[in-house]
Amino acid sequence: MRAVDFKAKAHIFRNTAFMLKSSFKSAPVATILIYLAYISENVYYSVVFNVMFLQTALAIIEGNGTFREFVIKICLIIFGKLAVDLFSYIVFHPVREKYEIKFEGYLNKMIFEKAQQVELGCYENPDFFDNYNRATWVVEKGAYKRIIEGSAWTVGSVISIISLAIYLYNIDPILLVIIVCPVIVMYFRIKRNSVEFQKEKEMTPYERQKDYTKRTVLLKDFAKEIKTTGIFKVVNRRFKEAIDTNIKLIKKFGWRIAVLEMFSDFFGEVIPVAGGFGYGCYRLIVRGDIPISEFSVLVSAITNCRNKLNQLAHYFTMQQKHCLWVQNLREFLAYETKIQSGDLEPGEFESLEFRNVSFCYSGNKRNTLTNVSFKINKGESIAVVGHNGAGKTTLSKLMMRLYDVGEGEILYNGVNIKEYDLLRYRQKFASVFQDYRIFAMTVAENVLIDEVNESNISIARKALKQSGVYEKILTLDEQENTILTREFDEEGVSLSGGESQKVTIARMFAKNFDVAILDEPSSALDPVAESKMYDSLMEGTKNKTVIYISHRLSSATRSDNILVFSGGELIENGTHEELMTLDGEYCRMFTLQASGYREEVSDSEE
Repeated sequence: MRAVDFKAKAHIFRNTAFMLKSSFKSAPVATILIYLAYISENVYYSVVFNVMFLQTALAIIEGNGTFREFVIKICLIIFGKLAVDLFSYIVFHPVREKYEIKFEGYLNKMIFEKAQQVELGCYENPDFFDNYNRATWVVEKGAYKRIIEGSAWTVGSVISIISLAIYLYNIDPILLVIIVCPVIVMYFRIKRNSVEFQKEKEMTPYERQKDYTKRTVLLKDFAKEIKTTGIFKVVNRRFKEAIDTNIKLIKKFGWRIAVLEMFSDFFGEVIPVAGGFGYGCYRLIVRGDIPISEFSVLVSAITNCRNKLNQLAHYFTMQQKHCLWVQNLREFLAYETKIQSGDLEPGEFESLEFRNVSFCYSGNKRNTLTNVSFKINKGESIAVVGHNGAGKTTLSKLMMRLYDVGEGEILYNGVNIKEYDLLRYRQKFASVFQDYRIFAMTVAENVLIDEVNESNISIARKALKQSGVYEKILTLDEQENTILTREFDEEGVSLSGGESQKVTIARMFAKNFDVAILDEPSSALDPVAESKMYDSLMEGTKNKTVIYISHRLSSATRSDNILVFSGGELIENGTHEELMTLDGEYCRMFTLQASGYREEVSDSEE
């Protein structure tokens, strides 16, 4: 993932501003209420309740005022407390709960949309996953709440500190020296956060390794292999290695964090309390220029001011830590995808041409495809065949521009596909990939890949019939409204591999497309079911351009043209009869597979 031009260390104010802007966009009223609640609570308890209340009480004791004045002030203070507490209760419970849901949803939406935009190659890059993982910390670790609430609390604290500082200044300007200590505390805590962040950054790959181990052991996808092979020893060893490495990292950074914590506590607790209290005692006992009542208020003001300053230093440094996470989020959101959309509107499909196309995956030394050239015309059915690893699936990814070519060009209707609007270009294709996925949604939603309503449910049913799985769906209690998988619903249904593959094939029939790309569409089917599926595909894709990609050659005999790949190169090209006459690689593959098919078919008929 390409680095973005941000400062190496997060700018607290800039990142806080980013979060505030996002907060206002997601829930403007709640954001304002949260700020008002923190400010009013802060000022009331720090200044009114802890200083003014004490000052009023001691003034009465010393005879400076009447009892009636005292009662009026106390009533005002009590009613003020009730008002502040009631407002805070309303904001910090129902309002904040709704706010958190809205704000979290807004941030996740930004992350999900960006994850959808990045090119497929990012998902094969470990650095991308580390960056993506750190970007989600803002949500997963609740940093978004702490940043907004911390900034609101900080504003309230600043107002309180200014009020207390004015009070202390009126008593003696020397007392303002205690403000310097929390500034020093901030320095040490910011250094500590940088060390802590570096530790978490170095631990991220090993945390992912631990998470992968948990998924491997707990998910049913791996259960059979885990229980019937010795792979658990390997998985467990890697889990232990990840833990051991993280322990070493904790030891590496732990002593530095401890030293920085020690210094921050010294300047945050010892010096302000001892210095402020000692100076107050000097004024009271040695100089005798302040009364006991003023000394008591002085101690209370110093204590509150010190607490607020230390808390402010704590919140500021916590803000800095969380803003480092926001920095990760901003870098992730600012990532510019390498596959950029063009402006042209793709018209109705006429041809797709590869001209001297070569491609190499990032990190690989050898090309996956080398100098490939061919042309597909409207209405043709094309079979792309070859052994595993020949580059067939890569071909389909390049066609749909999930990757961009390294050399050469791909032309759609004679125009380089990079010139077209990316989303609209991809909409011209319907695809069925060999590594298909069933979503934890209803059958109809899995077929339509969209919201289901009265206007499109008939499309889903027709597509299920064309894919040959509708009879199975009719046996389910809720039919096309049945939830697939039991991940979120105990009543959910788990289809067999062949049935699931037919559901994914139904997605193609449900889509309005110009070109169909079927990458190993029959991998989970037996030969008889495969033959029936191809009959259905041929019927359902009449007058459409269809590209079959497979190492099994049952589709090749039905195709207008066959592209034979080996080692990333196009080695043969022609019809079934032409290639059989050529007596080359295709003829050899077909002859071997035909004998195997005859055996499988005879076995299935017994």
